Amino acid sequence: MNFWKDKKLLPQEKNEMLKEKFRKVFGTEDGKIVLNALMTDLFLFGQTQTKRQNFLNDYAKFFIRERLGVSDTKALTDFIAQTAAAEGGK
Repeated sequence: MNFWKDKKLLPQEKNEMLKEKFRKVFGTEDGKIVLNALMTDLFLFGQTQTKRQNFLNDYAKFFIRERLGVSDTKALTDFIAQTAAAEGGK
């Protein structure tokens, strides 16, 4: 069942369920590779030089915080370190 259409669920409950879906997908080995590519494309790991790149970088931070539920600085630091390690330190 598509939980987005479930009228019994509150918006907060739907958002938590969505976070779990994202975590499940990006918790797999393939998901980690895809997540790393997304974060690279969104300039999370590099310097931004244009307004567009700044926007993409801000979205990467939103994605990590809101979609994956990584919001405290320790968890965020661990997440970035793991993702960078998956990239091989490039």
